Amino acid sequence: MVTSSLRVPKQGHTPRECEDAAHVVAVPDGSVLAAVADGASESLLAGEWADLLTRTVTDAARDDDRVLRDADRFAAALVRAGQAWGGWLAEYVAKREAEDRPIAWYEQPKLDRGPHATVLAARFDADPSGVTRWEVAALGDSCLFHTRDDELLRAFPIESAAAFDNTPGLVNAFNRDQELLARHVRAVSGTASGGDGFFLCTDALAAWFLGAAQRGERPWRALAEFTRTGDLDGFTVWLAHARAEGLMRNDDVTVVHVDLG
Repeated sequence: MVTSSLRVPKQGHTPRECEDAAHVVAVPDGSVLAAVADGASESLLAGEWADLLTRTVTDAARDDDRVLRDADRFAAALVRAGQAWGGWLAEYVAKREAEDRPIAWYEQPKLDRGPHATVLAARFDADPSGVTRWEVAALGDSCLFHTRDDELLRAFPIESAAAFDNTPGLVNAFNRDQELLARHVRAVSGTASGGDGFFLCTDALAAWFLGAAQRGERPWRALAEFTRTGDLDGFTVWLAHARAEGLMRNDDVTVVHVDLG
């Protein structure tokens, strides 16, 4: 099982300004955990929140193999991320003050509202027979795609490019309502074979992927050209062309590729 990830900011932005995040963990027992999150641009510190979300949900899934099968347990992990955010934010504010850059009056309202992000996390467990069991949980419009024999087997949680809109489900850093969060979580599981591939994508790339697949193209081939070699420069150039041709929105892009080879 080979994993790779690529992350590119919006056109005209620097990598530090990218508000997407990805986190991949290889567990000693052979399992792989991966997560992507897409911070909402209208939020302050959205990228930092997305990063904390991916790390928290992968940690939770590593410690409890039921987290990605149970909406309530996944929601509990989201609440724990929010609790951790409180400490992170206090340190951030203190650091700004120590650097003589206190929070400005125009930043405070967004800090008070808290950042928002979508999040998707997956777990892959291979057994001695060669079968890989996978499970995924998501809140929002980041997506997982499962491919086999040059075909798209599964798209989750969105199955059509037309289903993307400007109001996806979002996790707010100050939301402690576990029951409410659980109602918006979707989870699914399945099995995979050697040679299968999985792509975890944030929304702009996911919408392009589904649109291309619906046109009879094979978008997983295009992505694998870059993910298998870790070619970030080539991926960045390819994205610029796709955006210029109107095939993809100009948004932050993140992909994690899990290749069962």
